[in-house]
Amino acid sequence: TIDLLLVQDAGGSTGMYRAGDGYLFAPEREGANGRPVCSVVCMRKKNKEGKPMGKKKVFIGVGHGGSDSGAVGYLVEKDVNLTMALACRDFLAAYGVDVRMSRTKDENDTVSQEVRECNAYDPDLAVDIHNNSGGGDGFEVFHTIHGGTGKVLAQNIEKQVKAIGQNSRGVKTRKGRRGDYYAFIRDTVCPAVICEGVFVDTKADAAQVDTLADQQKFGVAYAKGILDTLGLAYDELEEKPEEEVPETDPEVQAAITKVQQKAGLAAETMQYLLAYKYGAELVTKLAAAMK
Repeated sequence: TIDLLLVQDAGGSTGMYRAGDGYLFAPEREGANGRPVCSVVCMRKKNKEGKPMGKKKVFIGVGHGGSDSGAVGYLVEKDVNLTMALACRDFLAAYGVDVRMSRTKDENDTVSQEVRECNAYDPDLAVDIHNNSGGGDGFEVFHTIHGGTGKVLAQNIEKQVKAIGQNSRGVKTRKGRRGDYYAFIRDTVCPAVICEGVFVDTKADAAQVDTLADQQKFGVAYAKGILDTLGLAYDELEEKPEEEVPETDPEVQAAITKVQQKAGLAAETMQYLLAYKYGAELVTKLAAAMK
């Protein structure tokens, strides 16, 4: 509900923050002579009765990482998983949810580690973000064979993914010798699901997430499904008229993805960097300097 926010630092300089895509971010210049204004703004969203909402906790598992690339085809799964997860985290955090991720950069991250971290965090819900391979097409989500909140979470996420234009292969379960087949669903202490966004080895399906913006759409869809399950309201942004958006140079797109993942930057931070006059050049140089 905030369109414009004015803040003042200890020296008296005033900074202006404007709303965009649900986030508040600073313009290129602020304060006296463009000097950055040092400020921290804390907001708590309220429910319809005007009372602060209780904090909810969500754990996001980020599939594969490090020496384990996951599925490989037109895209590398571990990289897409992380971009989706970061967008999911940012959207949830914007609505007051505490979030912990199994990884925020490219590093080794096994399923057993994810489960231990999740259980130690003791969240309300958990989502493991993956992408598929095997020549198929579409999104699918797995939940426990016992149904309950896990099934509701899966159904809510599927609904949001279909809303962004991806077809669904269904809300599924898989049984193993110890109950649920997947450890992330079987061994976590909270309701948990596994999301498989697209098939990275199917050209048409992989094309749905071949840009940073498209990968972030999936992350936001997952976040909305989580919020629906938690009973937390969020703003539905009005669709803006379609504008001609210039295609990003593949080298620049690769640099954007690398910088965001290596530095663990939020989506809106990358947008702010790229809005700078020489943003593309800056991001490309940063990527080149990173190992």
